[in-house]
Amino acid sequence: MSLLFEAYRAVHEQGFLPIFVDDEFDSKMLVEACVAAGMKGIEYTLRRRDADKMIPWIRETYPDLYLLVGSTIDNEKIVAKQKRKYPQLLTVAELDAMGVDGFVSMLGWNRESIEKYAPSRIVMPFARTRNEAFYQIGWGAHFAKMFGSELDMVKQSRLSAAFDYCPILVTGGMTPQRIPEAMEAGAVLIATGFDLTLKGEDTNIPAEKVTEVMKTYLAATKAAREKHWPEIASTEHLSDRQWLDALPHYHPF
Repeated sequence: MSLLFEAYRAVHEQGFLPIFVDDEFDSKMLVEACVAAGMKGIEYTLRRRDADKMIPWIRETYPDLYLLVGSTIDNEKIVAKQKRKYPQLLTVAELDAMGVDGFVSMLGWNRESIEKYAPSRIVMPFARTRNEAFYQIGWGAHFAKMFGSELDMVKQSRLSAAFDYCPILVTGGMTPQRIPEAMEAGAVLIATGFDLTLKGEDTNIPAEKVTEVMKTYLAATKAAREKHWPEIASTEHLSDRQWLDALPHYHPF
């Protein structure tokens, strides 16, 4: 199987992605805490003011860590203009050249962008409607990103009349208490920012405590999967083909 598939399987099996948003916590400490928690993949967003410096550092320091970049914009003209206000912004092409493993977005991506990057990188664009999710997955996207505040749409995207096609990432308000609800609605991946997972914590929080928080989220996701997605709850022993056949949604492999 390809390097893309290896990243896809690792992220999928992990089930939970920590999101590096724009906060005051030490970036390197957070990365190290995630690795210590046993995570194989993280999402580092371009909202974080040090993204242009940290993304190359992560690639060099943790070459085996699957790095997804969030808040991506697949329009170079917009990135060039907004870079005046947000100097950390990078184009999808620049990130691709850095060797990141995937792209996540709060926006929908156009067909040209998905078809260009999905053959070699994980692509997770945002979908506001079922049809948007359907088309983006059909163009090659690996997951449709949806809000935790809109779980009715997640449910609708998994209706039997849609033939269980849609692999969904849910983010927004995903506490350990809400993760089971999102999984029951149809999500197979969960993501949460450190602004929520570490809410109320001092910025000098020790890495060991962050690691324990991450383990709590991983455990909550695993427990929810065991209840709502038993077919993919414990798949480490399966061959790649067996694992793909066990997935309860469409995949491009």
